[in-house]
Amino acid sequence: MDILNATKDYAECISSGAITEPTGGTWVSAAALYLGATGPINGSWLQALCVAEGVTAPVNGSWVIALANHYGISQPKNNSWWYAIADDACNGIPTPPPFIWNLNTRNWEAETRVWA
Repeated sequence: MDILNATKDYAECISSGAITEPTGGTWVSAAALYLGATGPINGSWLQALCVAEGVTAPVNGSWVIALANHYGISQPKNNSWWYAIADDACNGIPTPPPFIWNLNTRNWEAETRVWA
């Protein structure tokens, strides 16, 4: 996976491309809202994202490490826990099929798949 913005890539991945902008101000808030959060918890969208994913406590004082652990990630990659999450969390999630003319109901402007 070519990671340019780890939180953006994570949000796009967990939503299968449905998240196309940083709703709520950040990509983390967009992911949390997508998963059903209604607002930040204790002032934190990251904590809201974690709770939406079923993570209820930080690990070593870190909600990012707790989210990584949720995905079975035990070490950062490129010195970044977010990079590791973006790189590993979506393994095994199927890539959407190609966009086929007259067979897709998504708005073409929100579409990121390649035309077939």
